[in-house]
Amino acid sequence: MQAKKEELYTTAFAMISEFEFEEGAVVMPSRLFVEDLNLPGSDLVASIKWREQQVWQSQSSIDNNINADMFDVLSRKTEGHLPGKTIFLDDFYEENPHFALSKKAEFLIDGKFEEVTFLVINNKNTYQRELSMFINRLWGWIAVLGLLLLGLIALSLRSVFMPMQHIIARIGEIEKGKIDRINDTYPLELQPLQKSINKLLDSEKQQRERYKKSLDDLAHSIKTPLSIILGQADLSNDIKEPVLHIDNIVKRQLKRATINVVGFLPSIDIAPVTQSLLDAMAKIHQQKALSLTLEMPKPASLSIDQTDYMEILGNLLDNACKAAKSTVKVTYEKQVTYTLVCVEDDGKGVSESAISAITQRGRRLDSYSEGQGLGLALVVDMLESYGGELNIHSEPDKGSRFCLQLPHQRASINPI
Repeated sequence: MQAKKEELYTTAFAMISEFEFEEGAVVMPSRLFVEDLNLPGSDLVASIKWREQQVWQSQSSIDNNINADMFDVLSRKTEGHLPGKTIFLDDFYEENPHFALSKKAEFLIDGKFEEVTFLVINNKNTYQRELSMFINRLWGWIAVLGLLLLGLIALSLRSVFMPMQHIIARIGEIEKGKIDRINDTYPLELQPLQKSINKLLDSEKQQRERYKKSLDDLAHSIKTPLSIILGQADLSNDIKEPVLHIDNIVKRQLKRATINVVGFLPSIDIAPVTQSLLDAMAKIHQQKALSLTLEMPKPASLSIDQTDYMEILGNLLDNACKAAKSTVKVTYEKQVTYTLVCVEDDGKGVSESAISAITQRGRRLDSYSEGQGLGLALVVDMLESYGGELNIHSEPDKGSRFCLQLPHQRASINPI
C-alpha cells in the first residue's frame, strides 16, 4: 500500500512541475512525463481543479470507467485540507474501489496566490491482480524452498546417522561370526564408541579364556590324584563311593570348562549337524531299528557354538534312543524371541518326580542302564551359559519331549 501511495505522490508532483497558467487558462503539455496518463483506457487518470471547476483531465480518461463523478466524490472527501497537504484514499468509492490522491498547491495568478488541486486516481484491479500473482508466486517459492530444505535436512540426517547404521551393521556381522572386530574408519565423534566396543570384545574374550584355563587347570589337578586313589586294588566301598562322586564332579567341571560361549555369538545352520547326529544314533542303536526323523527347515539358524550344540543334542538323542520303543523325532520351531529344538520319543515317559531330579548332579533315570547322571545336568549347565533352558514334557506310556530353548540374542553372559 505504501508503494502505491508513493507512486501516486510522484505522479502528482510530476503534474505540478508541468503545470502552467497563461492568459487566464491552464496549460498542460500535450504529452506528460508519466506515460500512463497519455494512454487512453489506462488505469491511471489525473485531473486538475481550479476555482471549484475541473479545468483539465488526462488523455487516459478517454475510454475509461473512471468518470467525472468519481473526481467529484474525491473532491468532496478532500475539501478543506490545507495547501501543500497530500490526501491519500484507498477505498473512497466502495462499489468500484480505486486508489486516489489529492495534492493542493498555490500558484501566483494575476498577482495573487490561488489554490490549484491535483487529483490522481488509480484503478485497483491491476494492483490486486499483481498482488494476487505475487502472493501465489511467493507461496510457490516457499513450497519449493520448503521441499529443498526438507531434502537438505534429510540428506544431513542421513550423513549424520549413516556411520551409526554402519556400526550397527558391523555389530550384526560380529553376531553372525563374520568378523571379530570393528576396523572401519569413522568420524572423530564415533571413534571413542568404536574403540569401546572393540575393547569390550577383547576384554570379554580374554576374561573367558582365563576363566576356562583356570577351571581346566583346577579340574585336571584334582583328577590326577583321584585317578591314583581309584586305582588302588584294596580300596573299600565306603571310600570308593564318595571318591567316585568327586570324580563325577570333576568330569562335569572339565566339560563345563570347554563350553564355548562368546559375547557376540554367531548363528550357525544346525540342520546338517542334526542330520549327522541322527545318522550316528541310527548306527549306535541299530539293534532297536528305530525310526529317526527330522523336521527342520534348511537352513535352520541357532545362536550357539557348533561343538556345544553337538554335545547338547547328542546327550538328548542318546537318552531318547535308549527310552524309545520305535520312533525318535527332532523338530525345530522359531518364535519371536527364542528358538526351540525338541527331541521326542515314544518311550514309557518320565514321572514328575523324576523330571524334578533329572538334572541334579550324580542322578540318572532308572530306565537308563548306562551313564553316571552327568549328561542332562551338563546339558542344563551349557544351556544356562547361553541364557537358555531345558524344557521337559512327559506323559506315562506316551513318551517324553525334551526341548532346548535358546534366545535369539543374549543381553549378557553369566560366567559358569
